[in-house]
Amino acid sequence: MSILTVTNLADELFLRPIVISMNSLALSSLMSYVMSANGKFDWRPIVICVTSDILAIGADHLKDKEEVFSSDYNNVHDPRFACWFVYARTFLTINTVLLALALSVCPISTALVTAAFVLPALLWTTPLNFTKFGQILKRLLQGSSEDKRKNQPPASAPILVIKRIPGMKAIFNGIIRGCGIYTVVLTVLSGSGSLTDTLPFPWSTAQLIVWSTVNRSCHAIMTDVRDFEDDTKAGVPTIPVCLGSIRKTKAILTACHMLVMSAFIENPYITGSCLLATALVWMLGKNSPKKAFLLSSHSQSLFIIWYLLNRA
Repeated sequence: MSILTVTNLADELFLRPIVISMNSLALSSLMSYVMSANGKFDWRPIVICVTSDILAIGADHLKDKEEVFSSDYNNVHDPRFACWFVYARTFLTINTVLLALALSVCPISTALVTAAFVLPALLWTTPLNFTKFGQILKRLLQGSSEDKRKNQPPASAPILVIKRIPGMKAIFNGIIRGCGIYTVVLTVLSGSGSLTDTLPFPWSTAQLIVWSTVNRSCHAIMTDVRDFEDDTKAGVPTIPVCLGSIRKTKAILTACHMLVMSAFIENPYITGSCLLATALVWMLGKNSPKKAFLLSSHSQSLFIIWYLLNRA
């Protein structure tokens, strides 16, 4: 069990969610710009993507830290720690309000898409009992048989935790931040009639989706490389743990980045991003500082900023 400190709380509850969400800020800004018929930024998808990212990451970190906080009797009676949790809940509440505000001025399809991509992230570490859910649903549909079931002993049901499914972290990160951001921008712009028919050179729809999805999936696996030893001891079935080798994992990540670069070699921004991401794959390892991996999360952001500055 990790030791709770004020610095650690500030980092996990505020700094890390904000820094990681800056990738969503950059990516949603790029997509809203190149997909807009008038070549302007639309604040709505940007706010939706950034606040959703902060809520998903912040809620996960808050849950973890509350478990550490409540596990130590001395922590419970330390007002320094208690106030940080109040700040964190206030921070998440503000982001919830901003998200609701942005969704209120968007088509209903945007709210449905946002829910579809955010809900799995919020349920990332939540034990899911589908058998129990089915029993409850069946009981609601067949209320007359409720008395009979009260006398039946509860049957044990398998519990599913999404985090425990091998590879799901990488898949979820890629789909949510790649396909999810694109779909949110698409529904907002199409709903307002400002969606362009043709993206400006050198971008295409395939580039935006594939590049973003692969980049975010690979970064998720890199964080598993960082936690390789801890995940091995805890039995968390991440891709590096399943492969049993950090070197093999890095070889696969390199191949993924090179394939994306080769497919979209005509786009210098994607080429540069893939080269930087590949370099970081081999520069970062299990002994690298945790904050160094934040640079890996922004291998896209730097080249998005470069593109937007060139268009200014």
